[in-house]
Amino acid sequence: MSELIKTIFKVDNRPADPLQVLATRYDPPPALNCVRRDNGYTLVFLHATGMHKETWEVTIERLYKLAASSQNFFIQDIFSIECPNHGESAVLNQEALKKYFENNWPTREYSRAAHAFLNAGRSRGAMVDFSKRTLIGIGHSSGVPALCLMREYSPRIQFSAIIAIEPGLSEMKTRNNPRADVVRQVMSAWTWLKKDTWASSDTARKELKASQPQASWDPRILNLYLKYALRIHPAASFPPPFNFNGLTTALTKEQEAASYRSDDLLDLGLEAYSITTREIPVHVVWATMSEVAKCLKIDLWADVLRLLLGLKVLDIW
Repeated sequence: MSELIKTIFKVDNRPADPLQVLATRYDPPPALNCVRRDNGYTLVFLHATGMHKETWEVTIERLYKLAASSQNFFIQDIFSIECPNHGESAVLNQEALKKYFENNWPTREYSRAAHAFLNAGRSRGAMVDFSKRTLIGIGHSSGVPALCLMREYSPRIQFSAIIAIEPGLSEMKTRNNPRADVVRQVMSAWTWLKKDTWASSDTARKELKASQPQASWDPRILNLYLKYALRIHPAASFPPPFNFNGLTTALTKEQEAASYRSDDLLDLGLEAYSITTREIPVHVVWATMSEVAKCLKIDLWADVLRLLLGLKVLDIW
């Protein structure tokens, strides 16, 4: 994989907001000779639950290659914003997460973080006036409701379009709709049952390669996951002989399970999505390899009552 040029930015709104926000700007490798165009798109990526801001690097490199050879697809820049309790952000925010979000994590906290970064202005964070950019929001799974819920915050971030990849929303809760909580119940139970601690990086790699869904991943994605989604176990700080120097997931089980209990993934997120489809183009992308209620969710999102610009099913993971 070519070396993307990466610059990490931080937005710190403490004490008004206890969580700091990290985002990475990706510029193309010099070897691509990809010319930056001021009239090009600014792509804003939001990742899925359990992932990290670097998870998009394989996709971003591919997009820059396409842009380098295209006469009508121009990129000004690309940003990937990290959810504050994922990846290296989880370590940065660990004290605030423990104090304010120990057993609670609504999806809108990711929305709030992304809004804070995109609204930081020319003097903080990326030092960009994003209101002057042609913004395309790209979300995967829970990153999709996070994008849609951003519309609730002021000043409004104006996206020109949204690309929703395997969108992480479920049906609205009603008395006669027992399916509404099925996906969330499955994901919550899976969270508590899955392994989240390993003795070493080598052990983690071996076990994850033999487990689903990681066994189906592109090896480059697994390498990024091992590097950025895991952290030194907090027990490493214990005094000997009780210290443990292994690895664990940056996102704790408690907060992952809490995210699936959040109504932001039901009524509120789906309502925000429905409104968004009436305001801007929304492209929905489904992979053919999907572990979670694929048929139920595709039917839901292709509902003719919602104005999807495009519904694509791609043979990808």
